[in-house]
Amino acid sequence: MTVQNILILCTLFTSAIGLESEVVVLRAVRGLDARLPCGQGKVFLDGPDSYVLWLKNDRDFIYRFPNEDSEQRVANRDRIYGTSCDSGTCYDDTSLLLKRVSEQDSGIYRCRIHYQASPSLDYVIDVRLVDAPGIPRIYNEANEELKRGYVGPLSLGSDLTLICEVDDDQPDTLVYWRRNGVMIERAHTVRPGVLRADVHVRNATRDELDAHYECLAQNADVTEPLSASVVIKMYLPPMKVEIRLNNNYDFEAGQPRVVDCVVVGCVPPPSITWHLGDTLLRPSVHKELHDGNYTVSSLTLAPSLRDSKHDLVCRAHNSHLPSSVFEDKVTLNVGYRPLCLSPREETIGAILDETETISCVVEASPPPLQFSWTFADSRILYTSVKSVSGHQNRYTSSLTWRPRDGDVGAVLCRATNAFGEQRKPCSYSIAQGGPPCTPDCVVLRSFPKTIRVQCQKAWDGGRPQMIHLELLTSDGTLIHNVSNQAGHFSIPDGDDERNMTAVVYASSSRGRSEKRVLHLQTITPLSASAIAENEEPQSWTHWLEVGAGAVAVAAALVATTLCVKAFKAKRDQHNPDLVPRSDGTFHREPDFTREERLLGTTNITVNQLASCPNQYTTSPVPSCRVLVGCAARSPSQDCPATQHSYYV
Repeated sequence: MTVQNILILCTLFTSAIGLESEVVVLRAVRGLDARLPCGQGKVFLDGPDSYVLWLKNDRDFIYRFPNEDSEQRVANRDRIYGTSCDSGTCYDDTSLLLKRVSEQDSGIYRCRIHYQASPSLDYVIDVRLVDAPGIPRIYNEANEELKRGYVGPLSLGSDLTLICEVDDDQPDTLVYWRRNGVMIERAHTVRPGVLRADVHVRNATRDELDAHYECLAQNADVTEPLSASVVIKMYLPPMKVEIRLNNNYDFEAGQPRVVDCVVVGCVPPPSITWHLGDTLLRPSVHKELHDGNYTVSSLTLAPSLRDSKHDLVCRAHNSHLPSSVFEDKVTLNVGYRPLCLSPREETIGAILDETETISCVVEASPPPLQFSWTFADSRILYTSVKSVSGHQNRYTSSLTWRPRDGDVGAVLCRATNAFGEQRKPCSYSIAQGGPPCTPDCVVLRSFPKTIRVQCQKAWDGGRPQMIHLELLTSDGTLIHNVSNQAGHFSIPDGDDERNMTAVVYASSSRGRSEKRVLHLQTITPLSASAIAENEEPQSWTHWLEVGAGAVAVAAALVATTLCVKAFKAKRDQHNPDLVPRSDGTFHREPDFTREERLLGTTNITVNQLASCPNQYTTSPVPSCRVLVGCAARSPSQDCPATQHSYYV
């Protein structure tokens, strides 16, 4: 600031001496900092050209705001005022700070506010010095001075007395208590020269945890009071111990799941243990969240089926409250998704307009809600659930339909329960059905007078088959007729040396296969001497028999391969993704979609009286694509009310 400006300012203040301004007397403590306010609060400057000046005794310039330091801090030049903060306390930058007040700092101070659009205002302060009061001392009810800065730890329901004493006999000295910044008690004189204030805490609650009690001694207006403080420490039991499962107590066997145990309001933070039945578990994560005094323990749990109906317990341990137990427990329900009991794909032989039924059997816990059937043309049908008697956790559902031309391809069955949909479906392949194929048989000669015929069953055409063997003499006379479902036969030799022929075929409800003729020759048992004399020829005979058996096995394999290829070629003539209609169109849409299923029940509702716009034929086949419970009835008969199978 130039000399000319100083002269101008001095002239302004000299001219203002004559003005009558109210003088405010403020006290400051010797040796401590004092802050003189300008006006009755924060000063608002109305423009960039407004400012505040401080003078002492109306002649000594002390401070100007704004200044170079404040201008670097102010972003908006149109509103020039600011605050600064020190040790958590913020001050108006227009106030005047006096460091370590001494006798030289007493006197008259003038604060002049130069507004840009209003007349200037003056505030005059008379600063007078006083001596500092004594430093507060805090005692407990046993008259022991508390110097550690805290009291306790206390427990719930405890009583506490805090005593504050200050050595001072100045009449204007004020001694008082503040709790968390709010004044609660003032001092009264108990003996000359000593000011005392007592605080009594009765039946302590959780609100006393970390409560900040301050005793302050103050006898000045612009100097911070002297103080001493303590913090209340407590031991607290948890307010709540909770296992967080969101009411979902179902656990899929072997599938890991994270479970949290939350302990609220325990001081100090507890140690947490997990128990499943009688087994102590080890948590995977333990963390303390002090915001709100939460302690969280996380457990990764993958229970087995034997853990079902056992209690999962979370227990919080407070070492300072050893006689109390704090825990939460839930009962686990352990189960698994449906599992198919048929590990291999099953081939179903279907014949046009002949009722066909597929049964899907699964194991599940809890029971399935429903079964879904997905066809090659993307149709999805839903069926109800039936428990398999004599087997725990085993359930079945049947789908019955009347195939039409082109109904070939894959059909997948899936069950759904509370843990979700079956991961690996039961798989079925719909092929053209018919009479069974001819079985492949080999002749094995065992001990004398016995011939064994072993047959390997071929494709059954879609119905259970039976293997038949007819034994004929050389002139065609039937001497033996036997049937066996497994295809294993034992034929005794006759006493005479007649040549015999065996005829083998398979049959089912759909007809007979072609016959296979096996030529048999009886063998007369040889004596021991004959065996010794003809050892070498007998050896050659043995090797011839082995060779004949190998040739028969090779022939059987070739026949089986040809039969399978024939059926595959016949099946591949149809496109499983397109179902032809009698009018030449193709149908791809499912009869009812996934959104129509009722996941909350096990009873799948089908409207038997609904109209069927897609009626392409006048044949006796029911016009509705899905009918309920009509496996053995004609379309004209009434269907039973129960829902066990579905017609497509």
